[in-house]
Amino acid sequence: MDPPDHTRLRGLVSRAFTPRMVERLRPRVEAVTAGLIAALPEEGDLVSGFAYPLPVMVICEMLGVPPEDHERFQGWSETAARSLDPMLTAELISESGRSGREFRDYFRDLLELRRRQPGDDLLSALTRVEELTEGELLATCVLLLVAGHETTVNLIANGVLALVRHGLLRQAAERPRQVVEEVLRYDPPVQLTGRVALRDAELGGTPVPAGTAVVALIGAANRDPAVFPDPDRFDPGRFDPGRFDPGRTDPDRTDPRRLDGAREPGRHLAFGLGIHFCLGATLARMEGEIALSALAAAAPRMELLDPAPAYRPNLVLRGLAKLPVRLNR
Repeated sequence: MDPPDHTRLRGLVSRAFTPRMVERLRPRVEAVTAGLIAALPEEGDLVSGFAYPLPVMVICEMLGVPPEDHERFQGWSETAARSLDPMLTAELISESGRSGREFRDYFRDLLELRRRQPGDDLLSALTRVEELTEGELLATCVLLLVAGHETTVNLIANGVLALVRHGLLRQAAERPRQVVEEVLRYDPPVQLTGRVALRDAELGGTPVPAGTAVVALIGAANRDPAVFPDPDRFDPGRFDPGRFDPGRTDPDRTDPRRLDGAREPGRHLAFGLGIHFCLGATLARMEGEIALSALAAAAPRMELLDPAPAYRPNLVLRGLAKLPVRLNR
């Protein structure tokens, strides 16, 4: 969306994702993380046992979605993630339409319940917002739930894979903030995004007329050698304090007048840029730091049981289907 609709809708939910509000969730995220790690078998799939349930439980609690319903919406969420891809089969388009209707019906019933029995959650708060049409309300709920866990699942799993492959898992316990930033740069959960030019422009000498669809390759931008020296090397040290401040990429600190200029050295684009900067960036960073540091502390000698684990078929939201590991606690 563009302003003013984008500004209005984002403003209604952004307060729930401010650094102060997210920090209040830290004890709960730490407790959920500890419980999941304690329940992990010595050998097993880290995606289904840890990377998936952690962000699902967190976003469900934030929204007010019963956690026992996660198996119901898992298939809908996976279909929604695949429907973001630029090339869709007729079968997937049909499945996406059916899945979307079922997802909206689910939230329609849940929102009605929250109107009758309000709680201290985001869905209850949204039901009291008179400016939202029903369509906007349902679309916002689906977006928050899908975006609130699909991407963070990939952040955690992609991070573990990179750390173990490079023998750097212990660094996640020693400097989790830097590790998460490098994972976001090196193997971003969102590989590409789409935009439509609002005015005639030019990119790399190529004319882009107004109305033209443009695909921005986030994964490629994050390996730009002009911004990141030795870009194919996994190196959390490139984000050490003093050299990088994640706050520089927050939307409130991004000057839109600079968006047509050169990128600032050291700034990855995993969360986008400008007014569409990821709403949940603070939450994703916190979940990633807690998850990876806790795993590193509990199982610093973790091994991969499959040196080339399978990925899901998605192009946009790139993540592992499974990550078989041996913890070696």
